[in-house]
Formats: sequence, structure tokens, C-alpha cells
Amino acid sequence: MKKTIKYILFSLLSIFILINLIILISGKSYLYKGISATYLRGQSGPGIYDTAVFYNAEIANGEVDNWNYSLRRNILLDTELSALSEIRTTSFLVVHKGRILLEEYFDNHKEFTRSNSFSMAKSIVALLIGIMKDEGVIKSFDDPISDYLPHIDDSYVTIRHLLAMTSGMQWDESGKNPLSDNAAAYYGKNIEEMMRKAVFSYYPDKKFYYASGNTQMLAKVLLRATGRTVSELAEDYLWKKIGAEKSALWSLSKKDGMEKAFCCFYATTRDFARIGQLLINGGKWQNETIIQQKTLEELISHSTALNGEIINHRYGLHFWILDYPEHKIVYARGILGQYIIVIPDLDLVIVRTGHERKDKMTISLSQDSKKPENFYLDDHPADLFEYIAIAKRILRN
Repeated sequence: MKKTIKYILFSLLSIFILINLIILISGKSYLYKGISATYLRGQSGPGIYDTAVFYNAEIANGEVDNWNYSLRRNILLDTELSALSEIRTTSFLVVHKGRILLEEYFDNHKEFTRSNSFSMAKSIVALLIGIMKDEGVIKSFDDPISDYLPHIDDSYVTIRHLLAMTSGMQWDESGKNPLSDNAAAYYGKNIEEMMRKAVFSYYPDKKFYYASGNTQMLAKVLLRATGRTVSELAEDYLWKKIGAEKSALWSLSKKDGMEKAFCCFYATTRDFARIGQLLINGGKWQNETIIQQKTLEELISHSTALNGEIINHRYGLHFWILDYPEHKIVYARGILGQYIIVIPDLDLVIVRTGHERKDKMTISLSQDSKKPENFYLDDHPADLFEYIAIAKRILRN
């Protein structure tokens, strides 16, 4: 019996040593951080409250511009509450004509709780690129990125290619694979080195390939063009100007490191809604132009590939686009079901935050769509349609 126990312990120790050797030899030491930030905290992957495990840059707010309210309580149907709870929703907010109609929080998430944007941050970076173009610091979306990053040999790759996800960047995009580039960028300390070693594996503009490295490269372009980080730019050109109620955070690769621009912008639900309202307002907040309407329209219009010959019907320039039966819908989204949804012709903004998203629908869309209720339509997650259905049902009532 003792020999068996010793053998088991020796085997486990050998496996442990072998795994550590593989990690060290492969250079994937970020896996240690990944384990400590997930499994040792009772998670199986990245979470929406991960600020505690990373260094963060603070993005100060300015004078608060409080929301107007036409708030009505208890207007969610039982089926809607059930659908939201099923996928661990933490907040759901509906803004119509600049007034909050519905504001619901779940569990311990409250109105001043900041949570992770995940890839909604990509759309914020796009706004900063557009604003800097308006400022004249960036001449054009069609500038080769080598104009700003001399170490990039490929002069064919432009800012537009990065924004449209057609750059051809070699990047392993995965939210689940611990060996992916996403995992290395999220948990690792070497995001700057990853950008220096970035490779564009095929001629740009040939196809759409969603890769978070594109956004990170845009952050490098902004840094070189302005001499300022995306956090500093976001603070002065966005956050202080749209009346945010609370400061935001942007996770860093390490202490005094680079922002994880492709994700990890932490804000409250109400303040995320301000991004959507900015789009509704055509780039203005109150009487101040934050981003020129023409520039904004370019960001939220369908992008193209193959030198403009093929239109991407689901993606613009770092914004998702849904051609709904009755409306054009523009939205930002994150991997765990974070959404800023904008329906311009209804003057409607929807924000949803939470821990999960799903592919199967549980709310009938019979009044809004003739599509089947169990689908993942053209790269648009099924829960997106549920949030739209809830908001439209509230408007109808």
C-alpha cells in the first residue's frame, strides 16, 4: 500500500515537473498568471471583474451629465427575466430619446459597479482613431501603418485594414484556448513584444478575419502618432466630454505597461450607454462635437474586402452591423455577452452586461422576425436578438 502511494505521488510530481518544464521551454509563462487569475479564484476563464488581478490605468471623468429618466419599474415579463437570469446577466439598460426607460441590476452588480467590456473596447479604440483623424494627427484611415510604425515592413497594411479586420495579421483568435494569442495578450506581460513581432501572413484586404491583434496594433499607431496612450486619449477626448458618472479603468499588460486595447475597458452600465448615445447623437454630446458625423458614419458603415468588391454585411470599422428586417443596428460586443446596441431610427440604446452569452433563443421573435428561434445568424449571437426584442416590446407598450 505504501509503495502504491509513493508511486502515485512520484508520478504526480513527475507530471508537475514535466508540465512546468514545457511551460518554461515554450516561453508561455503567462499560463501561471492565467491559472492564478482563473482556477485559483473559482473561474474557468477571464471574468468581468478581473481588475483586481491586473494593473490598471484610470481614466478620470469630468463634470457629470446626469441621465434623464422616464423610468418604469417591474416592466420586464417573467419570461424575459428568466431569459436574462439564465445567462447570468448582471445589468440591462434601455435608453430611449436620451432617457433611461429601464435599468435592472442582478446579484451584487449595482449602478456604480464597473465591469469588463472585453471586445467592446475595440469600438472605443475605433472612436479614438476617428477623433485623432478629425484632429489631423492621423491624416487618413488609408494611411499605411508603416508611416507610424517604421518597424512594420509591409507598407500595404493600412489603418483601415486593421479597423476592418482585413489586415491579414497572423493571430490565433480564441477565447477558450489557453495557448492562443488572446490568452498570451490577456494574461501575459509581453504585449508590446507581440506587436513588434506581428506578421501579416497574406496580402491585406483579401478576407475578413477577426483578430484582436488588429486593435492592439491600432493602439500602437495612436501612441506613435500622438505620444499618448489610449487611456490618456480616452480621458481627454471622450470620457470627460460625455459626462461619465464614474472614472473608467483600462487593464495594463504590467505595471506602467501598455493597455490591453483589444479588451478590458471597465466602466459602469450607465457610462457604457453614453458610448451608444454618442452614436445616436451623430458624434455630438450636448452642443460639442466629439467626433465628426462624417467620420463616425464611416466607422459604422459596412466595410469591404478585395479592394472594395465584396461588402462585409456584418462588420464596419471595429463596429458590428446588423441589417435587421426593419432597422439598421450598430453594436459593440464582448465575449461574455457585453453589448452596446444602437438602433438609430428608434433613438434607442441598449446595454447588457453579464457572464455568458448563448446561441439558443428562448424569447419568441414572432412580432419582430420570421427567422427560426434557434440560430446563430451570420456571426450575430442569438442573445443579441433577445435584447432587441425586449427593448422593442417595451417601446410598443
